[in-house]
Amino acid sequence: MRGVSTAVVVLLSAAVAACEPTAPPSETPPDPATAQPLVAEVTPVINAVTWPPAASVDRSALAALPKTAAHAARASRVPVLVPSRRELLAAPVIVARDHWTTFWAKTDAITVSLTMTRLARKYPSIPPFRGAHAVRGAPAFVTANEGIWSASWLENGVSYALDVECASPEAPACASDALVVELASELVYVGGARVSAAGDMP
Repeated sequence: MRGVSTAVVVLLSAAVAACEPTAPPSETPPDPATAQPLVAEVTPVINAVTWPPAASVDRSALAALPKTAAHAARASRVPVLVPSRRELLAAPVIVARDHWTTFWAKTDAITVSLTMTRLARKYPSIPPFRGAHAVRGAPAFVTANEGIWSASWLENGVSYALDVECASPEAPACASDALVVELASELVYVGGARVSAAGDMP
């Protein structure tokens, strides 16, 4: 019986040892919330905006916008570009904020959105990339993700990002980047508010 008792004690000791933490009691596991990010957070920079001349405003496209959308375009602090196709100007949504403006429109065939911002994040350790495509005469990035074609480029000191999605993923119009590049080339200037604020040209 003594041999059996000794064996039980040994087994219990081994089990307890297995359950003990490997780190010394004085050490505590790191708090994920205090972990340093891989890339330091960078404060956005307000780019200087180069406003197109007033004479370049497309009056026809501006007049085609609903009153609410036209008002938002005039209040924009970045130069507002919109599609020239009338079916995309019939009932768009334009939202203007301090540093960015967005345009959204939908037809039976496609949905179009355009983001315009003068904010930029520049990382000293990451050199700027140059897009391999050309949109509106500027280097651009053209990509596709889950059926949505996107084109992004710099113009007027502003970053523009155009997204185009077909109602049907199998639609021939969205089989290549031709449609998003074509729509980008057709964008027209409808104005904005030239305000005297940080980042704006006088």
